[in-house]
Amino acid sequence: ITLRELEMIQNGELSLAAIRYSPTSFSTGADHDYFADDGAGDEYYTEVYGVFCAFDPSVSKQDPAKSPTTDSIMSQSEHCGEHPYTIPLREVMQAVRFHDDIASSYSSFNNSHKKMKQLQVSGLLFHEGYSGAGLLSNVLASAFNSTRVISEHVAVRDALGACDTIRNRHKSTNCSSAMQQRLVRDVVTLLSRTQDDATMSTSNKVEHFILKLSSASSAYLPELRFLYPHAQWTFLYRNADDALAKATQHKERRSACIMARRNPTRALTAKSTEHNINLESLSHHEICALRLSSLLDTAGREHDESGTGMLVSYDDDILSSSGGGGRVGNGAIIVDVILPYLGLQEDIDADPQGVRDRVEKVLSVRSNHNSRGARRRGKQRQDHDVLWDGEEVEITEEVGAASKVFLSESMDSITRFVNMEMLAAKIDSRR
Repeated sequence: ITLRELEMIQNGELSLAAIRYSPTSFSTGADHDYFADDGAGDEYYTEVYGVFCAFDPSVSKQDPAKSPTTDSIMSQSEHCGEHPYTIPLREVMQAVRFHDDIASSYSSFNNSHKKMKQLQVSGLLFHEGYSGAGLLSNVLASAFNSTRVISEHVAVRDALGACDTIRNRHKSTNCSSAMQQRLVRDVVTLLSRTQDDATMSTSNKVEHFILKLSSASSAYLPELRFLYPHAQWTFLYRNADDALAKATQHKERRSACIMARRNPTRALTAKSTEHNINLESLSHHEICALRLSSLLDTAGREHDESGTGMLVSYDDDILSSSGGGGRVGNGAIIVDVILPYLGLQEDIDADPQGVRDRVEKVLSVRSNHNSRGARRRGKQRQDHDVLWDGEEVEITEEVGAASKVFLSESMDSITRFVNMEMLAAKIDSRR
């Protein structure tokens, strides 16, 4: 590690690409003599490293369909592929806090330092996979100058699942939730940093920081809600048969379910234990269905118990009536309901027709969701600029059977929550 590398991170020239940790990084009663130096008083994790490289998360604003996730953005960076730096994360956080604290105290920096600011998390996008979250994320990234959207960052996923991974792979329950939460907060802090340029016009200043989580990370919705209680959140879902068919459509997609069997989240473990289900005995369709049901249960329970969040149906809210035939419509519900809920009403009011036009443009283009697989094959898919004319989802017998057994009850619960909200809204409108 050199001072130059830390300065590049401080100035935003290097961005967090991934994290690495050991089986004892969050252990208690070990050699944990490091304590937080930010006044929180929490014990710190150890042996956690950040991988940093040069890429610009904001490129998704120009072409969100080409770069819908952080992984797809990094795949376009030669530096990330060949010259990443691995640095102890605690040292990085000390350097960043020092830099940003100084920056907040002075109106200007010298030529070698950029003034940076840390954005508060304003929105969290959860989903079960292939349910329109990518479309919503692309809208948020490209339709507004005031947003910073980080989509499916692997470091967030790995930080949230660290204790589950240690429990499953290393057979250890010695994993401090407080230390893990510290890691999640540190990762999100690094992702939230953006240049604080006083010369920028108000319309170009970034004010909204939104995290789109991977579908696997939806299992940790309560944990993120605990850390960021003021952030608005949505959970996107779709027809059970369609969701399962999309999740098992290709070998690469089924890998997420195979990983869930080998490294189940606490939510999936709890559900399998409650129903006396042996994960190893399930087919890949069945384990996928059970995994999806655990995500639906988690979102529905949090929504019901906390009275927060918005449950968004791909079929009813994204595929609006003017689309039809499996095609995305004109985005009316997104513009009139979902975006205001996420705190963007003032931005919409400033340019209502412009926002609607940009939303329609995003919804009309197919996203390149396969950048990771393409990178492994040494090529990049070029279908990101193809106009999307809808999709036909094939429901096989295996999909239908697994969906009926493992998904139907969870889907019914979500539907009841939504119907109750619609009824309550109608009653309020008549008062």
